[in-house]
Formats: sequence, structure tokens, C-alpha cells
Amino acid sequence: MTNLSSVRISPEVLSLIPKDVALAYRIVPISVDEDSVLIAAPLGAEVHTEEEIAFFLGKTVTSEGHSAEEIDGALRTFYNVSEIDFAKSEINRDHISDISRVIESSGISSFDRIDKRPDNVADGSTVLTVDDIVSRAIRMGASDIHVEPYEKSMRIRYRLDGVLHEMERISNDRARAVISRLKIMAELDIAEKRRPQDGRIRVNEAGRAIDIRVSTLPTDFGEKVVLRILDKSQLQLDLGKLGFESDDLRAFQRTIRLPFGMVLVTGPTGSGKTTTLYAALQHINDAKVNITTIEDPIEYNLAGINQTQVRSEIGVTFSAALRSILRQDPNIIMVGEIRDSETAEIAIRAALTGHLVFSTLHTNDAPSAVTRLIDMGVEPFLVASSVKMILAQRLLRKLCPKCKKAYEPSPDEREELDLGRAGNRSFYKSAGCPSCSNVGYKGRVAVYEMLSINNGLGEMIAHNASASDIRRRAQETGMRTLRDAALKKAARSETSLDEVLRETAA
Repeated sequence: MTNLSSVRISPEVLSLIPKDVALAYRIVPISVDEDSVLIAAPLGAEVHTEEEIAFFLGKTVTSEGHSAEEIDGALRTFYNVSEIDFAKSEINRDHISDISRVIESSGISSFDRIDKRPDNVADGSTVLTVDDIVSRAIRMGASDIHVEPYEKSMRIRYRLDGVLHEMERISNDRARAVISRLKIMAELDIAEKRRPQDGRIRVNEAGRAIDIRVSTLPTDFGEKVVLRILDKSQLQLDLGKLGFESDDLRAFQRTIRLPFGMVLVTGPTGSGKTTTLYAALQHINDAKVNITTIEDPIEYNLAGINQTQVRSEIGVTFSAALRSILRQDPNIIMVGEIRDSETAEIAIRAALTGHLVFSTLHTNDAPSAVTRLIDMGVEPFLVASSVKMILAQRLLRKLCPKCKKAYEPSPDEREELDLGRAGNRSFYKSAGCPSCSNVGYKGRVAVYEMLSINNGLGEMIAHNASASDIRRRAQETGMRTLRDAALKKAARSETSLDEVLRETAA
């Protein structure tokens, strides 16, 4: 047993637990090594205190039981606690619902990260539970983790290749601690449970740094937390491996090397638009050109490219940043998304004045992007003059090569997909095996609808043609629709007809 009246405790050890926390829980750190901390705690409260301090420090905590007089004396000696401090702490203890509120108010934040997790934390601890949830998601290649509290339990789901899968349920008695742990790691205000919050976590997994965006949202049964995993090692920046058909790839590569004009990528959220743009920028990245982006948020950092984050709260919007970028002598500009008429107008005029501009829109297909710009107030003749190419894209799950199996499509499938055009080809469906975690799919591939604006289409756009007329003319001149591109993948057994139906329309 340590004699608290005579022990010497270094300032480094004392700094591990701030004065307010030590006072509120009547604890004194005695010693620390790489993975564990020894504390003095009140007699009878050792186990409970160990668990709570271990939860936030991410270290194994052991304790020695001491009398209240011994601990109070040590607090006076080592933390210079006054009698007024003791009196205030007694009042405050009546209002403390959990240690997280005390620690947050004391300035502790994210002492540990996943790469520093203790190996010997008890199996049921919140630290190990959260670390395992995140680490397992990264190893499985998940893009998102959904932590969802409900009336009787908390559900954990991973988004794998674009589809959510339930992984486990956590009892309600641990749910609150899991959410608090995630908020601490993301350096969010854990006392604030009524408003949405956003934060970031950086972890090391298998020797690589991974950024995680964290978003919280109040619900009926507590805060839902969604974690977006940004694993740069999974980022595919080789245009040849994204899913382009060979003729479309050559056309796209020619277009992105034009000296000026606009290239648009359209599709719903999560369809891979940013990856396509990043791959295009990487393909043309050269020391001889100035490439600048404005994004919300910056998904990945690209070497040799100037990337700017939108910050609406201080006036750095897409349109404001775009104006500033134009004064930075750019050759190539990427605007993360055209959301309003002001941004559209500036981007179009930049494309007409000697800049190559890349951006995204939320439309269902390529021809609709033309009418969307016009609806935003851009004159049709300006759209016709500036836009060089529009890509619509979707992501299809790839069949697991180890367990996919051939099957005969049903008459309804043949009719709906018009499979007579595909000839007597074999089609495959998912099965499931250990290699793909019994999902039947492993990885995703993009399919593209490529609309090149030639002279004929330009004239139609300038005369305010409808999206259906533009589509009809483009198909007559060889444009491959999203459905057609997806069927080509299915005919090559890269994906299933179920995926074609799920992601594309006729």
C-alpha cells in the first residue's frame, strides 16, 4: 500500500488526471506506465472508479483503497486543493450524471486513439467495444458505420459496397457509454445531446492513417452516430480501373485534356462522383498546371493539388471561394458541387474564359444535367458553349468470384431488361461464401452514361431542347445509357441482374 503522505508523484503523472476530475472523484494518480495507471481511490469505490477512469483514458486502471482523510490530504498536497474547492465539489457532485460531463468540462479530449488501445482491457469494456466496432469495419472495407439507439437495444450496421448490413446489437445499459466514447474520440461536446454535431477521428489501422468523419443526430431514444470511413488505401485513382468501357475511356481522357470547358459528373449521393473527379485530376496532374479545388468536405488529400474547404459560417461558400480561386491564376478548377445559380454562373463563365472546370450535379442521368443548369438561370447558349461532356454514373456491386453461380433469368427479368439483345449469354447471381462474408458481392465497379456535346447537340441545347430530345439524339449518335452499360457488366459476369435492376432505370 502506498503511503500518500510521503510518496513522490511526478508532474507528468499528475497531469494525466486534471484537478477537477481528481477532486470530483476523490482520486489521485500514483504512477503510470505505457498501458496502465495506478490510482488511489476511496475505500469501497475502487472497482467502479477503475472502470470509469479506464473508459476515458484508454488504459488499464488499477487502484488502491484509501481513507477519505488520506485522499483529501493528497489532493491538498499534489493539486493544491483548498477548502473552498472541497465545498464546491460536494455541491457539484449532486449535479454530475456521469464522468463524461466532468471530464469534458475539465478539458480532457481524445487521450487515446485506436492505435493506442490497451490489449488487456476487460472484454466487456466500452473502450474495447468501440475499438472493435471501428477496427472491424475498416478491415471489412466498410464505408460507413451506423450506431443507432432504439427502445430495447442499440443496432450497429456497416455499409458494405453501398448496402447496409446489421452486424450486432448492444444492450441499452451500454449504449450510452458507446455513444459518449465516440463523441470523446471525435472531440465533440458530450454534454450536448439536443443538437446535431460533426467531428473527426484519426486512427491507425494496420500501419496506415485513416480519417473518420463523425456525425451525431438526436433521435427519440438517444443520439444516432454515423461514421464515414475515409481510407485512402481504398481510393482508386486509376481511370482505367474505375469501370469505363474502352471507347468511353478514350473519349473521357481526350476531353479532360482540353484547355478549357466544363466536365460534369452527375448521380445520387454515394455513386462515386468524387472518386471519378479525383481520378481525372490525378490523370492530368502536372507541375506545369495549377489545379485548385473547392470542396465540402475535402474527402482525400491529393499531392500537388490545392484543395480548399467550404466554410459557410465564415462566408467561404462555393461561389465566394470560386471567385477567389479565379484570382489565383488557375488552369484547372474543381468545384465540388454546383448547388445554386450563382455558383453555376461563375463556373460556366470560368469555363468560357480559358479554364477547364470540373464539377458535379445531382441529376438522374446525363441529359437532365443540361436542363438543370438552365433551370438554375444559365442561358442555354452559354451551356451549349461551355459544357464539353457530362457523365452520369452509378456503382454496382461486383459478384464474388469465388462463389458466383450461373443461373437462368426468369421471363419477367428477360422482359424487363430486354435480354434478347444480349443473345444467349450466361448470367450469374450471388451465393455467399467466407471470402465475401456470405454477402455474395465483393467490391464495386462504376457504370457510366457519357454525353459528349458535339455540334449537333450544342445547337439543340442552345435552342432549349428538352432532356428527352437530347437523350434521343445522343442515343442515335452512340451514347450508351446507364442500363446498357450495366447490362454489359452483367453479360461479362462482373455483376448480377439484381444489381442492374437496383441501380439503373430503363
